[in-house]
Amino acid sequence: MNGHDRRAAFTREAIKDAFLDLLNQASFNYMTVASLCREAKVGRATFYTHFTGLTDVIDALADDALQTTARSAKEGVSGIAELAARMRETLDPEALAPYMNLLPVCQRVADNPKYRVLFTDPFVSEYVLMRIYRNEREHTIPDLMKNSRLSETEADKIFLFAVTGAFAVNRSMGWKKDEAWFKVQSSLLTFLAAGFDAVRKLS
Repeated sequence: MNGHDRRAAFTREAIKDAFLDLLNQASFNYMTVASLCREAKVGRATFYTHFTGLTDVIDALADDALQTTARSAKEGVSGIAELAARMRETLDPEALAPYMNLLPVCQRVADNPKYRVLFTDPFVSEYVLMRIYRNEREHTIPDLMKNSRLSETEADKIFLFAVTGAFAVNRSMGWKKDEAWFKVQSSLLTFLAAGFDAVRKLS
């Protein structure tokens, strides 16, 4: 990477970090390009060299967050089923720790302290959730359609229901993995796994 590329990468990171800092201070509704530029200590022209607007910054942050989340070999339906089975055996956080990579990706992203603020603002959280949904559907939709009579549209809507439902539950619980969270997750994942299994048997 040459000097120009390094400076460009540094500037992009400074803008993204400033966005997270501002979001920790106040609602996205109060954020403007001008306030973000002040926080990042860059000019508007520099900002627009790297981003088209505020939602473009959110896209970049969501993509960064997804890159920090390692993809499990058992993503999607099979992962949910395995984690549900493990939770039926125990709700001990230490015993379940090796299986937390089987959680839905939005939950794993929210576990990263740097990006957790993306899930606390109403507008930003919904925006990021939809980006995650669009990113993950290419892996999950074929899995749902496999060995079932579901159309692509039906599989897509079931996945959307699962993603938004899991997100809503976790948001209502503050994204805290306490005893209550593990109990709710056990029931929720068992419910989802049974539903996915029933759908698979439609063929």
